[in-house]
Amino acid sequence: MDAIIRLLCQRIEERTGIVVTAGDVPHDCSGLRLHLELRPGIDREGFAIEGDEQVMRIAGSEPCGLLAGVGHFLHTTGYGEGTCHPAHWRGISLPECPVRGIFFALHNNWYALAPRAEIHRYIEDLGLWGINTICFHFPQYEDPTTPEARAALAEFRELLRVVKRLGMKVALLKEPNIGFVNPPAAIRAAIFPDTIPPRRGTGGPRVCPSRPAGFAYLSHMLATCLDGFTDIGVDYIVTFPYDAGGCGCADCWPWGARGYLTIAQEFFRLARERYPECKRVLGTWCFDVREESDGEYPGLAQRLAQDDGWVDYLMADSHEDFPRFLLEHGVPGNLPVLNFAEISMWGRFPWGGSGANPLPARFQRLWDQAQHLLAGGFPYSEGNFEDINKIICSRFYWKKDTPATDAVRAYIAYEFSPVVVELVAEAITLLERTYPHTDRQSVEVERAYALIQQADTVLPPRARASWRWRILYLRAVIDHELINHDNEPTDRCDAAYEELIRLYHVENGWFCIAPPSRAYLARQAMARRQHEETAPLPPGAEEGMVKNESRRVLA
Repeated sequence: MDAIIRLLCQRIEERTGIVVTAGDVPHDCSGLRLHLELRPGIDREGFAIEGDEQVMRIAGSEPCGLLAGVGHFLHTTGYGEGTCHPAHWRGISLPECPVRGIFFALHNNWYALAPRAEIHRYIEDLGLWGINTICFHFPQYEDPTTPEARAALAEFRELLRVVKRLGMKVALLKEPNIGFVNPPAAIRAAIFPDTIPPRRGTGGPRVCPSRPAGFAYLSHMLATCLDGFTDIGVDYIVTFPYDAGGCGCADCWPWGARGYLTIAQEFFRLARERYPECKRVLGTWCFDVREESDGEYPGLAQRLAQDDGWVDYLMADSHEDFPRFLLEHGVPGNLPVLNFAEISMWGRFPWGGSGANPLPARFQRLWDQAQHLLAGGFPYSEGNFEDINKIICSRFYWKKDTPATDAVRAYIAYEFSPVVVELVAEAITLLERTYPHTDRQSVEVERAYALIQQADTVLPPRARASWRWRILYLRAVIDHELINHDNEPTDRCDAAYEELIRLYHVENGWFCIAPPSRAYLARQAMARRQHEETAPLPPGAEEGMVKNESRRVLA
């Protein structure tokens, strides 16, 4: 409650300059009295807003419901310098999806490199939009006793505590057959057929769980990973099959129907010993994605028909459309399904290298395919450049029939200003259509640029200076410069890249994320010469329009 009160006061003061008093209020107070309360009986982490212009109540049966209610109040209130006009909405709002998460990919990107206070505030912002769970990859250290490992783990644990202090939930994800740096050669996993884009990533050495020694090695390793958070608590344990998991030996393949299920079941057993109430999520990302099915979904369905008591949710998604098997044959075990929406790595490379990547039409199409099956999800996030996409997903999870365009308009009104909703909403439609370079039309790029420039002239100073506006503004600038100069970065384009690098805090971050400014590319070239190595291309970097950009980054 203290955390929620603090952020409510902070957000109002930032937007209005009004000093908000928390605690006992004098009876002769002439301002609005706003009561926050935890009230049993409001279902499904929902919230209620009641009262009049003198006294309003925001209630939730659980802290994350109350947080969402405070968010609804903030998002629909009108603000001005020294003025605050509370929203007129009253009633009860209940979310339709129980799992409203985001997966933070913590690897040399904004999540890993930004000041911790910036990330902590961002978690608050997501909670205000109704997100109730933050998912992270399990940290794994070859030697957890080193000073570096201890410091990294302490920072990670504090991140989990921030989530918990807001009443939100923690999910931890892992490919359960990825070992430490040098597992014994005798237990290494066998290679298996790959796909384009690849599903056999480079995240670590794979171990075969079908060999007794390999199973014992993995069981010990997974127990070690799970032991580090019993004082904080873990609400969801998520297993992931590929990128970089998998084994192609005769006893494990097809992976998603055999070896993966063996080690996932062991992982869930170990998790329940330590976290008895945790929900167990079996990821099926990239099951049967080859042209000829490997039999992973049919094999999983057969296994769960025999015994489905060891898993609570399936998590399903792929590179493009939602998996056809689930749409055509139903869900194995009749389990609730979570999606793993790809909100970061689609359409351009480097991801986020051009600024914001709002994709409302894409996510509306994907949501329409599968919403009847879904109980929520964990969209995959590489940073802050896809902030709008997160909010689109959060609105889908709260109320399934929310149009993506409505989510975008609510976002614009709150984060920027109600006066620019029409301008920016049209610009976002055009920015999505022109996001893949192969589909760009000059007239649409120029129209989006003109709309963003027009909106910039009428925004309040707070909004104009915010990172959310800057990454959208700079996206329009970069597209405008490139399409008018044969796709060659100009000085203005390079300055935009540099500003994005500062906003992402990726001055020396991962080249898959960082905008390719001249100074950044020079630093990367120097680092490669010093280390005599070249980072591997990520999934999809050799595909289509990505090919030339990735070559330029690595040149």
